[in-house]
Amino acid sequence: MTANDDTATGTAQHGSMADAELLNTEILLAKPKRVVREDLRMPDGKVIDWYFMDTPASVMVVPITTDNQLVFVRQYRHNLKTHCLELPAGAVSAGEDPADAALRELEEETGYRLAAGEQLAPLGRFYSLPSETNKYTYFYSARVTKHHEPVLDNEIERYFDMSVVTVSVADAFKRIGTDIDGMETVGALMLARQHIAAG
Repeated sequence: MTANDDTATGTAQHGSMADAELLNTEILLAKPKRVVREDLRMPDGKVIDWYFMDTPASVMVVPITTDNQLVFVRQYRHNLKTHCLELPAGAVSAGEDPADAALRELEEETGYRLAAGEQLAPLGRFYSLPSETNKYTYFYSARVTKHHEPVLDNEIERYFDMSVVTVSVADAFKRIGTDIDGMETVGALMLARQHIAAG
């Protein structure tokens, strides 16, 4: 019996969640992040409730300066009760091109823009925490230069105690698992390794 054999996991007995019947959808919280509860009837007849966050797509940028420093944002994450060192990121607005969103978030959060003659390098699109949300993130790397101080939004970022931190490439990879410990940021660094090395 192999790991892919349905009888090994019990799927044959109970059926797959992919075949569940959606009985009801309830929006528990409409905004700022939409929280959804769904009632599902499983193929074996059992009814369960399922909760997830219905979240817009987001972007994350790995900004690399002309002297090979990585540009991070240090900000307070209230749910963790601590400051985190993260790459610039944010939500894609309705109808907005993800690449445009990436450049917007980069400039708003760090004051950096693409260096002259440079373009965003797409690194792929990946789901973020697929057990709890349907959000996916577009990742990019970019060669950047500083243009001005960050301009944070007036809705919530002004409360995040945000600051810009530049870190050498070597130091950034050494700090993974200490103060660089968010999986989106870690994943973005891994995806961007060849672009960082090429610089």
